[in-house]
Amino acid sequence: MINILATLMAIAVAAMVWVQVITINKTAKLQESNFNIIVNRALTDVNDMLVFQETNLFYELDTQNYIPDVPASGGLNLFPKSDPSASLDRLSRSGELSVSYKHKTVKTSNGKFDIRQEKATYSLPSMQSLYNRQSEEQSRQLRFKSFMLLRGEMKVVDRIPPGYLQHELDLELKEKDILLPYKFCVKTTANGKTKMALGDPDYNPAEGTREYHTPIFYDDNSSKPHNLFVYFPGQHAQQIKAISSIVLPSLILTLIIIGIFVFTLQIILRQKKLSQIKNDFINNMTHELKTPISTISLASQMLKDNSLVHSPSTIDHISGVILDESKRLSSQVEKVLQMAVFNEGKLKLKFTEIDLNQIMAQAASNFEIRVITSGGTLETSLLAENPVISGDEVHITNVIFNLLDNAEKYSKEIPKIEISTENRNNWVVVQIRDYGIGISKENLNQIFERFYRIPTGNVHNVKGFGLGLSYVKRIVEEHHGKIKVESTVGKGTKFRIYFPVTNS
Repeated sequence: MINILATLMAIAVAAMVWVQVITINKTAKLQESNFNIIVNRALTDVNDMLVFQETNLFYELDTQNYIPDVPASGGLNLFPKSDPSASLDRLSRSGELSVSYKHKTVKTSNGKFDIRQEKATYSLPSMQSLYNRQSEEQSRQLRFKSFMLLRGEMKVVDRIPPGYLQHELDLELKEKDILLPYKFCVKTTANGKTKMALGDPDYNPAEGTREYHTPIFYDDNSSKPHNLFVYFPGQHAQQIKAISSIVLPSLILTLIIIGIFVFTLQIILRQKKLSQIKNDFINNMTHELKTPISTISLASQMLKDNSLVHSPSTIDHISGVILDESKRLSSQVEKVLQMAVFNEGKLKLKFTEIDLNQIMAQAASNFEIRVITSGGTLETSLLAENPVISGDEVHITNVIFNLLDNAEKYSKEIPKIEISTENRNNWVVVQIRDYGIGISKENLNQIFERFYRIPTGNVHNVKGFGLGLSYVKRIVEEHHGKIKVESTVGKGTKFRIYFPVTNS
C-alpha cells in the first residue's frame, strides 16, 4: 500500500507539473501573439497617419490652385437647356431625361391584388449640374493621383518631416500601453536593392530578434516601395518578466506540494521502520524478561524440591542466582520505565555540583570486576584539572555505566576498555573507548534512536532493548552537553561526552 500510494502521489505531482508547464507555455504564446497584434496595429495606424498627412497636404495645395487642373469633361456643356432648379417632371416633359416610376402590389378590400404606381415627390438638380459636379470630382481625383505619383518619386526623407515618424510611433505605442524601448528604420527597395532611408543609425536587430514591418505610402504607385521596420531590444526580457508573475507562484506552490509529498513519504517510511523496530523491541523484551524469570522460577523449584540436598553452599548458590537475576530483571524494567518517563516529559533532575573524576573512578572500580572476569583490561586516565560540573549524580552515573556496558558487550573475546577525562576550553570531556567490533557508517547515525539495535541477523544475539544510547543522549542534552562518536568496523568505538564546566 505504501508503494502504491507513493506511486500514485508521484504520478499526480508529475501530472500537475505537466499541466502547469503546458498552461504557462500557452499563456506565453498568447501574450506574445497579443503583443504582435498590438504592434502591427500601431504600425498600420502610423502609416494611415502618414497617408492622411499627405492627403491634407494635397487639399491644402489644391485649394491654393497650386496643382494644375486636369478637366475630366473637356469643358463640354452636355445639357444646355437644363435648369438646376427644375423638377423631375419638368425635365421629363422637356425630354432632357426620362423619369421611371416605382410600382408596388397592394391587397384591396375585396381580397384581390392591385398594382399601383408611386413616383418620387422630391426634386433633384439638373443633369448638367450633376455632371459638372461629378466632372469636378473626377478632375480632383486625377490631380490627386498625379500628386501622389510625383510624391512617390521623392525620397522618404523629403516626404516625412524630421522627427515626425518617431513622434507618431511614440504616440501610437504609448496609446496601446507599449512602453518598451524600440529601434526603427524605413527601408526603400529600388532596382532590386534594399537600403535604409531613415531611422536609428544603430538599427541592427540581434539574431533571433523579431522585426515588425509594414509598407508605408502604399496608396501610391511608386516604383520604389517603402517599408517601416521596428524591433524591441528588451522584448524577450519583458515577456519573461510578464510570464514570471504566473510562473513564480506556480513554481512556489509546486515546490510546496512536492515538499509536502516528500515529507509525508518520509514520515510514512519512518513510521514503517519504527513499527518494525518496535516489533523487534517487543520480541527482544519478551526474551530479555523471560530469561531471568525462568532462571528465578527454576531456582525456586530447586529450593522447593525436597529430593535435593540443601546444603548451605547449595542454598547460598541458588539464592545468589535468584538475587542476580532479580537485579537483572529490575534493571531491564527500570530502563523501560525510564523511557516511558522521558516520553511523558516527566523527567526531573536534581542538579548539584559533582566531580566527574570521582564518578568515573567509582564506575571503573565497580565495572572492573566484569572486565577482569572476562580476561580483559580496563585502563583509566583521569586528567581533568577542573572536573566539577552541575548535574544529576544518579543519571550521570547511569550514563557512564550504559557506555561501559556497551563497550563490554560489543567487545571481542577479550575486552579492552579505556576511560579518561580532560579539560578542553570550558568543557570537561569524558571519553570511553573500546577495541571491539565497531559500528558501520550506515548505522552510526541511528544508534541514538529509541529501540534501534544494530542488525546482526538475530534480535537476541546482543542483549538489551536498544534504549541505552537513547537514554544517554537525552541525559547529556538535559545537562546542556553534547555527545560525539567515532567508530571503525573491526577496530572499535570511541564515545566523547562534553559537559560544561562550573566556574567556581
